[in-house]
Amino acid sequence: MANKFESKIYVVDDDPFCLATYDKHLRAQGYEHVHCFLSGADFLAELNGQPDVVLLDHDLGDMTGLEVLKEIKRFNTNIFVIFASSRQQPEIPTESLKNGAFDYIIKDESVLEHITGTLNKLFIVSDYLKKKKINNRFFLFFGLVLASCSLFSYLYEVLRSS
Repeated sequence: MANKFESKIYVVDDDPFCLATYDKHLRAQGYEHVHCFLSGADFLAELNGQPDVVLLDHDLGDMTGLEVLKEIKRFNTNIFVIFASSRQQPEIPTESLKNGAFDYIIKDESVLEHITGTLNKLFIVSDYLKKKKINNRFFLFFGLVLASCSLFSYLYEVLRSS
């Protein structure tokens, strides 16, 4: 994933007012690559643009957010999806998280604050995962070097004793 403010954020909501509000809010936070879509189909047609984060409504008119989420995860499991929906039935957030969403935010008077907080958490988690992956690669490399040294030492001793 790109650094925080260079990340591509795709916003999918069938409400033009919500789209405009989220777009303005994200840009005011410093995000430069925000792309908005009024339908699930329009968004899925542009999925090959490789978004880093998708802010997704559940009720899109042409399809549900869960259907879109499943398509996103089939395309690339590393895309972070955050739901922002007015749906409060417990089964919807549960299903979205079970299918790979990072978080589920209820649209209320503090939705913009929740989006900001969730994005901050997301980038902390992303940085942690990147560092862990780098550390795992380092330890793998270091382990291979040690194994090679042991092997060469063994071969040296075998050749020397013959």
